Amino acid sequence: MNLGTGKGYSVLDIVRAFEQASGTRIAYRVAPRRSGDIASCYADPGQATNLLVWRAERGLSDMCADTWRWQSLNPHGFNPPR
Repeated sequence: MNLGTGKGYSVLDIVRAFEQASGTRIAYRVAPRRSGDIASCYADPGQATNLLVWRAERGLSDMCADTWRWQSLNPHGFNPPR
């Protein structure tokens, strides 16, 4: 089930949102699409809405801010060093 918003974002949209969330410039290089890369991909969250009676309400900025906050507080992920 797709638990997203149904709105697609480009890689550059995501880079910019993470730059905003982290307060850090992210180095990147624009290059041609690689062989086998798809041009775009979207998913319909309708099944989650119907079956779970739930839908995502936050946008990309909130998603990236939450991800950055969690990773900053958990630099080793779910497995802290021993």
